[in-house]
Amino acid sequence: MSAQPCRYGSSFMRRGCGRRAVSECVYCTRPFCAAHGERGEDYTHVCAGRRCRAKLEDLREQTGWRARVAGSNGRNECAMEACRERMRHQCSRCRLLFCREHVRSPDIRDRSLKSTFDNIIHGRALIALASLPAGRPEQLLPAAEGPSLICAHCATRRTRRS
Repeated sequence: MSAQPCRYGSSFMRRGCGRRAVSECVYCTRPFCAAHGERGEDYTHVCAGRRCRAKLEDLREQTGWRARVAGSNGRNECAMEACRERMRHQCSRCRLLFCREHVRSPDIRDRSLKSTFDNIIHGRALIALASLPAGRPEQLLPAAEGPSLICAHCATRRTRRS
């Protein structure tokens, strides 16, 4: 890493701490010094920022949970703790296998522009007219598909993060 100054705590009209940075945060890409971050294993270097720390803690919690429950899939059982049903469905986020009772269709909020501009034709979304060459609306993109099933753990993790 080149000799960059630590930018932890910097914002509009405020400079960072100014010490020599040892790495960059994998989440916000800001350089940080040894006092304002953590250099983790597998290049998970994270600054001391509140959001970046929360993401790292969520990652560690998810990794620990997967390690605890993955053994049940090896026994052909649902990955939910204390459930002994046979596994039948895979969660599209964590890729573990669950019984029917512990997976569901996700609640997906449509954040695309199609709801604003009503650009849906027969399951295919139009490219925004401004981005089309010469404004040709016949160029279509396939509609994006969301995950098919998610487990209860990933569903609560998703709502907790947002």
